[in-house]
Amino acid sequence: MSVGYEASVLAGRNLRRFLRSPRLLGDAITFPLILLVLLLVMFGEVVGGATDEPYIARLAPGIVLFSVAYSCVGTAVGFHADVHGGFQGRLRTMPIARMSPLLGRMAGDVVKFVLVTVVTVAAGYLLGFRFEQGVAAAVGFLLVVLLFALIFLWLALVVALTARSAEAAASALNAPVTLLLLVSTCLVPLSAFPGWAQPVIRANPLSCAHAALVGLSSGGPVLVPVLQTLAWVLGATLLLGPLALRLSRR
Repeated sequence: MSVGYEASVLAGRNLRRFLRSPRLLGDAITFPLILLVLLLVMFGEVVGGATDEPYIARLAPGIVLFSVAYSCVGTAVGFHADVHGGFQGRLRTMPIARMSPLLGRMAGDVVKFVLVTVVTVAAGYLLGFRFEQGVAAAVGFLLVVLLFALIFLWLALVVALTARSAEAAASALNAPVTLLLLVSTCLVPLSAFPGWAQPVIRANPLSCAHAALVGLSSGGPVLVPVLQTLAWVLGATLLLGPLALRLSRR
């Protein structure tokens, strides 16, 4: 069997487990949607009135990014269960490539990210979010989301391979993901932060990807934010990718 076939079989298994788990579905989809509605109700008029733009145009792309990042918590928990529950050990006794389990996990999660993005964007549409830059920009929107998700996907795999328990794996990701949302431009514009904090906020990978998504949906700069996001992805891949591969072979 080829590596691609082996990875696709494992990806299907991981995706079915995700779709059959109310807890994982809730973490990846329900919580971000609740957050979208609550933040729009609480800050929509205040922030929207101060920036002369519909708040949903800023908030929806931010919640899309938060959704895929937060769903990586489920990735870490699921992969930790596979590693410490004996499934990975059984795979090692089978004549499959060492890369197949990791590739299968990543491929299944890419499909999950697409599902989470579509559901969140659909909810945003009901609340007034619109793609104003055409079909090509909408496709680019999805590609940037998937590109951004790789940062947290690599991080989730490393956390799953090093955490002592599933709860520890979840805790190790929950706080950083939430903190990145709060110190990004997803909720309020950069000008709302103190001057000394703005360079940090601007460099936040969530802010970089968010600027690209806003440009692709509502209009604005696209090239520079996309290149900044790509730099974060390449950095995470070069740093965490080899580490995840090395840890998975222990």
